[in-house]
Amino acid sequence: MTGLDTNVLLAWLFRGQAPPILPDGPYRVSLVVLAELIWVLDRQFNRSRHELAGTVEFLLQTSHLHFDDETVVTRALKDYREGNVDFADFLLMRENEKAGCVTTLTLDKKAAKHSGFTLVSRTT
Repeated sequence: MTGLDTNVLLAWLFRGQAPPILPDGPYRVSLVVLAELIWVLDRQFNRSRHELAGTVEFLLQTSHLHFDDETVVTRALKDYREGNVDFADFLLMRENEKAGCVTTLTLDKKAAKHSGFTLVSRTT
């Protein structure tokens, strides 16, 4: 298996350029790369929430791509489709949940509306 960098994944998505090594895969997509990919597509390419969710779904269905934990990604994708928080936040929360955390502390008021997060207040 060969790991993919975010830029290689972007090139493949936008230009159809297969990674130069092992063109048929398998390839590992880390959770960090997935979070970074969605951030770039959102912030740099102004993709809609619907398009971003579709991209994650497409990647999950691509047979030669393997994720650190497909269950974490799938659950984060469901949360993302139903919520209004960034995909990376849901990915982090689901990863923490899998690790046995009872909650994920956050300063993000929107994220704190989801049951997997707990808002901490800023003190001065």
